[in-house]
Amino acid sequence: MSGRAVVPIANLSRRIPEAGRIRIGVRSGKAMKALDSFRFTSSDEDALAQIAKVYGGEVKPWADPKAAPGQFEVITTASEIVVVLPPDPLGGTPVYELWGGGGCDRRCDGLTATIVVKGPDGAETNDVPCLCAAAGAMACEPHTRLSVLLPDVRFVGTWRLDTKGWNAAQELPGMVDLIQSLQTRGLTRGILRLEQRRSVFGGQTRHFVVPV
Repeated sequence: MSGRAVVPIANLSRRIPEAGRIRIGVRSGKAMKALDSFRFTSSDEDALAQIAKVYGGEVKPWADPKAAPGQFEVITTASEIVVVLPPDPLGGTPVYELWGGGGCDRRCDGLTATIVVKGPDGAETNDVPCLCAAAGAMACEPHTRLSVLLPDVRFVGTWRLDTKGWNAAQELPGMVDLIQSLQTRGLTRGILRLEQRRSVFGGQTRHFVVPV
């Protein structure tokens, strides 16, 4: 007999299935190399074939230890894609997170951290004051997850872009709010674009990509 708690059907959360991921980098050795065009991964080869037809690229098998088996990828030639925002496209992010070998060790809003602890029945979560603030140093990184719909591709769910960049954490929420307010007035589509940026700090020049 299942140990799942009884929850009224009306209280069950509703969510749109995830069709795949939108990525802005590719693994090169042990590090990630930024791309100047969008990369898509999914178990739905037909959906990726449609993406390749619209945005260029070739669908190929793809495997990653952290991904489910039977995956495919396409590295497009496009730095801009047409998107529609579903309800709650940011899913509660940006949020600070610290990841380890066993997954996400803690999530935090800068005030309260949710950490994983060992309980009598196994792993459970516990809320504590922000550990980075207590230590006086940032150990976590900002994680922003943007889910979009691709109107030019058959509907199989949302496509999620994950980024740990500070610029995305600061800029994407404001743009999402603006676009959603425009969608209520009849604008149905937006553009997700990769923007090349450059910063100089401490005598060092850094080039990076920001999703906007």
